Amino acid sequence: MSIMQPFFYVLGGMLLGRFFPQAKALLSKLLIRIFIPYVIVYNLLTYQPGTAEVAIFGFVFCVLLYFLAGLIWRDRITALSFSYLNIGWLGLPLAIAVFGDEASRIIIAAYIGSSVFGNIASSTALQPEAHWGMSMVRALKAPPVLAVLAGLSLQLVPFGSDLNIIAVGYEAAKQLMSIAGMAVLGMWLYSSKVTLGDLRASIPVACLRALAGGAIVAGFLWVSWRLGIDVVTDNALALFILPLLPPAANIVVLETYFRGTGESARFVASGTLISLGVITLILLMVPLF
Repeated sequence: MSIMQPFFYVLGGMLLGRFFPQAKALLSKLLIRIFIPYVIVYNLLTYQPGTAEVAIFGFVFCVLLYFLAGLIWRDRITALSFSYLNIGWLGLPLAIAVFGDEASRIIIAAYIGSSVFGNIASSTALQPEAHWGMSMVRALKAPPVLAVLAGLSLQLVPFGSDLNIIAVGYEAAKQLMSIAGMAVLGMWLYSSKVTLGDLRASIPVACLRALAGGAIVAGFLWVSWRLGIDVVTDNALALFILPLLPPAANIVVLETYFRGTGESARFVASGTLISLGVITLILLMVPLF
């Protein structure tokens, strides 16, 4: 995958948003119910030492950002947009394009942790009046969380050579997850009304996330180096993509479902444009050094 390929997927999504907007619902369902769960289950079935630690880090990374944002803004949607990031739809294809396929496993592991956080945090943040027990039940019913539970349970099944067949589907699901995710992102951007004020407001937020998130990643890398977790230290640069990512587009879907509002759409859209601009500049500057 070339470095510019993910951005072509975004442009393709914008074209779909212009001429075939109803495709957004179909692609979103395929992502959430098929591609993403398949990728999660396969990675849990083919567990490699160190990936569990990365998944736990992905969860803790988001939790720390969430509490930091809560201290600064004291608004749950803002805190959610600051901490629940687009790792699966944007981070994965970017990591593969820049660092190669070997970086995909560590990003997917981080995505598993962030997905569990995102579904739990979204359920509680967007339904403050709901009983915490009901919020937890709804969070546990989310496809990514069910995929984690299924993957852990299926580890008890001796698949043997059948994993080779599953691996073929995994490669297809991983590519389709990247393509569909970036396309849906493009469709969201096309349909969102972003003002210059929204973009200006997103710049300091993105800078704070990059600084705070970068410090958290650096701390995790130091701990991994001390503990000898090679899968982390060997892919250290790939992890620094995480603090540069924008809010997860899934926040808008969840807010619409739980509240019937779309307040987070402007945070997601403007944050995505800022992140894409920053990441593009970094990718263009890297070959110069």
